[in-house]
Amino acid sequence: DVPLQAPESNHVGSHAHTPQPRGIIDYMCSNEQLGELSAGNLINDDLPQTRAVAHVWSLKTARSTNATAEQLITSGQWDRNGMTVIAAREQTAGCGRLDHTWFSAPDESFTASFISAVGAGVAHDPTLNGWLQMIAGLSVLDALRETLQETNLQWVPDPVNADNSIDDVKLKWPNDIVFHGRKLGGILAQMVTLPDDPNTVAVIFGVGLNIAVPQEDLPIDAATSWRLITEPADDGGRPPAERVMDLLAARTVRNLEGRLWQFGLNPHGYAQNLRKRATEECWTLGRPILVHYMDGTTGSGIARALDADASLAMTDDAGAERLVRTGDVGVLPVGD
Repeated sequence: DVPLQAPESNHVGSHAHTPQPRGIIDYMCSNEQLGELSAGNLINDDLPQTRAVAHVWSLKTARSTNATAEQLITSGQWDRNGMTVIAAREQTAGCGRLDHTWFSAPDESFTASFISAVGAGVAHDPTLNGWLQMIAGLSVLDALRETLQETNLQWVPDPVNADNSIDDVKLKWPNDIVFHGRKLGGILAQMVTLPDDPNTVAVIFGVGLNIAVPQEDLPIDAATSWRLITEPADDGGRPPAERVMDLLAARTVRNLEGRLWQFGLNPHGYAQNLRKRATEECWTLGRPILVHYMDGTTGSGIARALDADASLAMTDDAGAERLVRTGDVGVLPVGD
């Protein structure tokens, strides 16, 4: 199994010795037997909308929902017919690249992993597999917007608008969800090989979003939360965070299933559709970026476009055109 990058950082590094999906790095999360799937840690009466569309394992606490998802798959308990969701009320050690961890306070953050079967031909094709991360990002964007409408909320206008963008959630290449450049959350994709089925891999999409986190508890100044960027559209009030998380999970399931199905039917053709949509949604494009490469060097320039394989095309400060595949991309503040 080989994890893609972590939602708690902007790292997109990968070693170049094998063709792997965009942003994949070849280290493993702890394989400690967590026992988090035991009956005593399960919640059986929540997430009604998500349970209507997916197999749900809802946990009181987890070190990392992606690590628990991996455990579910390797233990033989995963039902590959349909989507499986592992959600946690509290996540204490989200596993990421370079030993980064991601703590989620109880009931304040959306922490869930979505497991789907994907054809090995697509998953291992370096011209295609970068789009798996984009599929997840676009699916979460749509889920956020759909949940906004279904809960009769609206985006809070940004009075400063320093990034000169509309009031909406956007994708920061390759794995962050942002609102006016402030990080709402991120996505960690991980592939798990199936020894008994060489034609299929399990892909885990770990999604973390700040939902009810107050301003003073945000981990960094450049972060935000659902509660801070939304407001009631009328006098109906604000729905509880638990309902918001259920809607987000259910809509993410539907969006992922639809896109993964289309991708499987016509990978190269659908990748062109994904490229067009992701370009429209990508907050990074046209902005200054600083690239931290795996060898310790850095590069800076302007993000220009998404390439055919979902990598990022940039013009560096010397005017040369470059593709960013193995770097940690940070977008510099506007005006710097």
